[in-house]
Order: sequence, then structure tokens, then C-alpha cells
Amino acid sequence: MSEVKGMGKNRFFMFQAFIIGVVLVVAMGLTRGIIYEEQLARAQYPPGIAVVGVAQKGLYSSLGPLPPAYIRAVGDRGGLLTEYWAADRNDGHDYLGTDHRYLEVFRPVLRAGRYFSPQEQTEPVCLISERLAKELYGTVANSLGQAFRTPRLGAELTIVGVLEDGVELPVKTVDQEGSEQFQFRVASDCFVVYPAAARPLNDGPGVYRSIWLEGSVLDAARLAGYLEQLDFPASYIVNPLPARHVGDPQGRNILIAILVGFAFLVLIVASLGMFGMQMIQVLRRRGEIGLRMAVGALRRHILLQILRETMLTILVPSAAGAAAGFLLRPLLSRMALPMLFDGGLVVMVFGVMVLFTVLVGFYPAWKGASLDPIECLGRTPRLN
Repeated sequence: MSEVKGMGKNRFFMFQAFIIGVVLVVAMGLTRGIIYEEQLARAQYPPGIAVVGVAQKGLYSSLGPLPPAYIRAVGDRGGLLTEYWAADRNDGHDYLGTDHRYLEVFRPVLRAGRYFSPQEQTEPVCLISERLAKELYGTVANSLGQAFRTPRLGAELTIVGVLEDGVELPVKTVDQEGSEQFQFRVASDCFVVYPAAARPLNDGPGVYRSIWLEGSVLDAARLAGYLEQLDFPASYIVNPLPARHVGDPQGRNILIAILVGFAFLVLIVASLGMFGMQMIQVLRRRGEIGLRMAVGALRRHILLQILRETMLTILVPSAAGAAAGFLLRPLLSRMALPMLFDGGLVVMVFGVMVLFTVLVGFYPAWKGASLDPIECLGRTPRLN
């Protein structure tokens, strides 16, 4: 009964905790969005290129090798499919399965030879880096027309071109969760570029699939919508922001500092007020605490009671505020501000509020549990 009365007296602080939850979610969503927008800008995609990430559906599902019909469907819609297998996850080579149009759009520098042609889309041919060519055949010229044997792909590929060492290619994308997957463009001297339709990759650690196309984000969304209708268990993530030049990093850092500072200022001001409120509540209830201890309540019972009331006053409303802030994302996304929300953000805010509640409520609860019951009852003018 006393808990209900305490909640009635503390409605203002409950409302304050609710607002804190909303403010933290919005501030952190803005901060993540600003960082994410800059990451997209640093992707340095050529002008007019949009990107769609291809992933498995669900945690335990598997795409398996992409069927030739699926690869053709992507190409027929103007998409440039890439299957990238990072060097640190295989035998030290950066494997990149793609098609001839990807090479024509991004134009990696050749030291010798040529790109593979449209007629070689299903043929076991490849381009390799200059260092690999020299390791295998001594010189770049000697490597042309020779075989590149790769147990990882289970194939013997014919070398038709040699890439300049350190050539940089976009092979990964950023998803809406803000996961950058290490980097956007990979600079490597151990590239092995081959037709994706000739040797589709299996799912595995370090394998990333992306679709690049000339057009806007809207064009990418339309392509993703078309592919979702196919009988293929894949999920698609369209990069929600267009590529652009990187702005002034100092301005970005100042904006992030303002957002983070504002969130911490709200927490500090609220914590001082709530801490004072909890101390006053404990002092006002000395008679109740003394009476409970006189009839057998232990100090830990008093400690847990006050902490429980603190959680009802602060943690529950702030958690509701965090959920409300997350539900506001459709409205906030319409503003001209970079915002990035997900369920993990709400969990993070809830964790912050748990820590906040413990810090605010533990000392008053410990103080209340440490009171002398005789002194409490002696200071109470009326025991009846």
C-alpha cells in the first residue's frame, strides 16, 4: 500500500524519467545517424551508384551458392552482383566474383591483359594482382594465359588480366544497423577477380554479397522489391542515404558533442533531483522504517523495499519512454536529420537507465536500512 502511495506522490519524477528515456533514445539515434551518414560518404561510391546488401534470412538460414538464374535476374535489372571473400578468412586471397559490367564501371587499373568479356561470364577465367602473377610465373607477361589453381574455389582459372598492386575496389556495403563490415573499399595486392556465375560462393565467414547499380536509392529499392518476389530466400538492405562528399569533420564532432553533452546534462540534472527526492522520502518515512524493523524486518528487507520503489518510480517510466522514443522513429525519419534507430538502441538505453537507477537509489536505500529503529520511533511524535 505504501508503494502505491509513494508512486502517487512521485508522479512528477515518473514523468521526468519517462522524458529521460525519450531524450536518450532520440539523442543516441541522432548520434548514430550522423556517424552512419559520414561512413556512407566515405564509401566514395562513384556518382550515381546505389547499393543493395544481400544477406540470409534469419539467424540460422543459409543462402548457399547463388543460382545462375538469380544472377541473370540481377543482371537483367541492371545490377552488378559481387561476392567478396575476405583474405583473412581463406588462404590469403581477396576473392571477388562479379561480372564484366562491374569492371567496366569501376575500372580497376590493369598492368597487362584485359577484363573478361560478356561471353566469358560462365567461363573459368580470372584477373589477379601483380604480386600474385610474379609469385606464380616470375613476370606479369608470363602469367597471361596461364592457370591459377585455387582449392578454395574448387577450380582452375585461366589468367586473362593482371591488376595493379594496391588496386582499390568497392566490395562491401553498410547495412541499416550501422554495421560497416570493416570497410567499404578494399585495397589489395592479392585480388582474384572472376565471373560470379562461373564459381558461385557458399555462405561462410568473411563472405559478403552486394548488388551495385547505376541509379538512385529509389532505383535500388525497386530492384530489391523485384528480387524479393523471386523464389530465393534472401533479405535485402538498401543503403538509405546517398553517397556524398564528406563534410567538415569538425562540425560533425561538435554536433555529436552537443548531443552527447545534452543527454548527459539531462541525466545529471535528473539524477540530482531524483536523488534528493529519494533521500527526502527515506527521512519522511523514518517512523514506518523503525516500526517495520521493530516487528522483525531486517536491514536487507528495508534496502530491497526502497530499491524496489525506486525502480517503480524511475526504471519502469524510463523504459516506457525509451520504447516511446523508438516508436516515434517513423515521424522523426521524415525530418531532414540523419537518424538511425533499432531495437539494440532501446536495449542500450534501458541498460543506461538500469545503471542510473542503481546509482540514484542505492545510497538512499542503504541510508534507510542503516537507520536506528529506536531513534526513528523516538523521533516520531505519534505511534498510533
